[in-house]
Amino acid sequence: MSQSELTSHFHTTATGTRLHYLQCGSSEDRLLVCLHGLGGSSSTYTPLLPHLQTEPPGFNVVLVDFPGFGQSPLPPASAELSIHSHVSDIRDLITALSTTSSKQPVLFGHSLGGIVALHYAASYPDAVAGLALFGPGRSAAHLPSVRQRMLDLAAAVRSHGITSAADTAADQSNFPAASTGRTVKPEHREAVRQAVAASNPEGYARTCEAIVDLGHVDPDYGTITCPALFVVGDLDVISAPERIQALSPLLGGDSWVEVVRSGHQPILEDTESVAKAVGKLLEKAGGP
Repeated sequence: MSQSELTSHFHTTATGTRLHYLQCGSSEDRLLVCLHGLGGSSSTYTPLLPHLQTEPPGFNVVLVDFPGFGQSPLPPASAELSIHSHVSDIRDLITALSTTSSKQPVLFGHSLGGIVALHYAASYPDAVAGLALFGPGRSAAHLPSVRQRMLDLAAAVRSHGITSAADTAADQSNFPAASTGRTVKPEHREAVRQAVAASNPEGYARTCEAIVDLGHVDPDYGTITCPALFVVGDLDVISAPERIQALSPLLGGDSWVEVVRSGHQPILEDTESVAKAVGKLLEKAGGP
């Protein structure tokens, strides 16, 4: 599948959230819903598209923009923006898109998207066929230093704009440090810089706060029984390999970890290894 085959759509949820998504594939095929991370968008999954089968029988691939990112508008300040609201929005979207297919969806999630996908699978354990999680996070609300760092990031974006967050993501947090000896392609840094810079600044700030909100606690991972693939970069400093190795056994079903050659952007940095790992997950999930 190529990016040119994607069509653009909007969905308004029961609570009034307006979600933009890109779609490719037959509505009669199994949904494959892809969720991006903080500062990302539906474009996060562009490198993986050629590896996903959408010709019948294939997958009905849906790439979602969270509120305030990509083409999804930011809800008003009075509207809830939280991990819970993201799960509710995705549930609403999946329900609307599942009217012509009886197959349970597969969820992909990068970073923040991985958090949302895990919460979704814990909330609806019988309604998910499989999970592919790329550098997912966990609740950090109980970690004072991490919580403060995210709150400071939100404050900085409100005070100084989104550019500083874009530069930090591209030059520091998302890729291996120069001291590791790993060379990072300039186009990869630029892709992340442009993605974060295109975010709605207030949406970015509110999402930072949502991630470390005191109401955000880890789901009951043991209720998740579908096949679950964790992909983590060997030099990821945001979702370190040892943390992902500790998370995987908490799930109640078949769960495993694949370590690839990357920082926090495995889909971008090691596409081939990610595609191979995803292929195994999709087979275990029952295929298209």
